[in-house]
Amino acid sequence: MTSFRTILIMMAAAASVSLAAAVPAHAQAEREKSCLSDQQIQSAIESGDIKSWPKIKKMAGISSYEEVSDVKVCKIGDTLFYILNVVSPEGEATKIVLNAVDGTKEVL
Repeated sequence: MTSFRTILIMMAAAASVSLAAAVPAHAQAEREKSCLSDQQIQSAIESGDIKSWPKIKKMAGISSYEEVSDVKVCKIGDTLFYILNVVSPEGEATKIVLNAVDGTKEVL
């Protein structure tokens, strides 16, 4: 009886670990699905729904960072964000997520 319980507990633990590894990948895929095309970004800027990347970059005060990936605009929840990887003047790589309307930094 004790070995059966041990096996059951081990199986439950393994399932939990597998699920935990799969959830972030699924969340990333969902985030990718909600990203705008270049044409949609331009339309959103022209309609005033979001500000252009240079304006947001200036508002956020990250002009000294070097962009190392394409700038994406993705919808997370009901809000549009600029998402990209950057390198700081000190050489530290990081992902930046900025609100596409007011430039505030966000943590994913």
